Amino acid sequence: MKKSRCAFPFGLMRALGARRHGGKSGQGGLVAACRAPGPAAALKKPMIARGVDDDSRPLPWRIAHRKPKVRRAGPMNESRHPSPAKRSQYALDWLSFFIADVQTGFGPFVAIYLASEAWPQGEIGLALSFGGIAAILSQMPGGALLDAIEAKRLLMGGALAAIALAALTIAFRPSFWPVTLAECLDGGAAGLLRISLAAVGLGLVGHHALGRRLGRNQTFSSLGNAATVGLMGLAGYFTSGKAPFLVAAALCLPAAVALSLIRTRDIDYAAARSAADRSNPRKGHRLRDQARNRHLHVFVACLVLFQFANAPLMPLAGARLGYDHKAASELIGSILILSPQVVAALLAMRIAGLAEDRGRKPILILGLAAVGVRAVLFAVISNPWALLPVQLLDGLSAAVIGVMMPLVIADLTRGTGRYNLAQGFAGTATGIGAALSTLCAGYAVQFFGYTAGFLGLGAIGFAGAALLYWLFPETKAGHHC
Repeated sequence: MKKSRCAFPFGLMRALGARRHGGKSGQGGLVAACRAPGPAAALKKPMIARGVDDDSRPLPWRIAHRKPKVRRAGPMNESRHPSPAKRSQYALDWLSFFIADVQTGFGPFVAIYLASEAWPQGEIGLALSFGGIAAILSQMPGGALLDAIEAKRLLMGGALAAIALAALTIAFRPSFWPVTLAECLDGGAAGLLRISLAAVGLGLVGHHALGRRLGRNQTFSSLGNAATVGLMGLAGYFTSGKAPFLVAAALCLPAAVALSLIRTRDIDYAAARSAADRSNPRKGHRLRDQARNRHLHVFVACLVLFQFANAPLMPLAGARLGYDHKAASELIGSILILSPQVVAALLAMRIAGLAEDRGRKPILILGLAAVGVRAVLFAVISNPWALLPVQLLDGLSAAVIGVMMPLVIADLTRGTGRYNLAQGFAGTATGIGAALSTLCAGYAVQFFGYTAGFLGLGAIGFAGAALLYWLFPETKAGHHC
């Protein structure tokens, strides 16, 4: 005899309903409910199997047969960053501000202070050169170290301590070897901090929101540069030559406070190095495979040409001002330094938004071409006050490179686990380009004059923009040029 099937819990609910409304007894209702399903019920089963909702079913049945929602995981599981912690975001803003303050202390103030201490010009140049070499050589090892370890805040704290020690050494021990070691400490720490800011930003927000995070970094960094140049200049003028270095050491304290406010748990280690496998974030692409990334090499070559054209422009313009307009050279020089920082702070977030909406490549071409235009205008304009609006183009280029360089590298190394190493590679290459360009431009001006020197730098800047236009693709997903 064929056994009957009971459509539980639907049959049970129907039996209980019949009893409640004066129908058959509970036993008869249950027997009726457990009868073999008729043709109508058989027809409904395929609909339920196909997932078609039937609102006539009782609530317990619908709950029991509800299908779980499956979350589709994309690359790097971007759902990991639905809402970054505001405290860590604000802390990174102020960390960018104070790090820019600290690094500004080791700009032109070192040479001025050492000259006031009766150093020979050759020894000043040699000590500064050691610092520049340390900054160049430290970036790739620093990037590899950032990829390897999770304690990024510890590394950044160590770098801040090194900068504070270097500043105090220069202030209180202005002899050759202590100052040279201090310059090496500062150069190595500064390169590590630059890469770390982008890595922590990527770990906080993920790749999908990195552009706007880098825009915030650049905004606060530019504001910090502008504020510190004025503050340290006033401190050195009204007190002593040691004041800028004491201010730089003191500013490491609020930078350390801002760093401590970034929660470690908010920094996703896998995202901060752009790892492909979240279950095994330490696994990265082999260095041999990374070295075959042709688009990364093209991008770095464009950045080298940009730095080769950009780095000597302001020193050459300042030197020409000193020769031709000595009386107003200090005032105009200060304005030429400060105004691009204000422009960069105003444009950084706008550039980040355009990079997300319009793609990376058009913004990059604009920033690289701006340095060529600026060099050509420096060649044909000799009036010092007319140079001020021309120098605003430097703010545009600074904002574009400050935002786009780490953003495009993140696009090119996504899923490789080598994001920070690639940043270090780009920083090393551009540092070498900037150092060589200052030397070459100085000799070019000496033998051929300022006009020829500026025009040559302009040609190199336009060459970088042309190389990017012809050989570099759009890296923003969904955009094509």
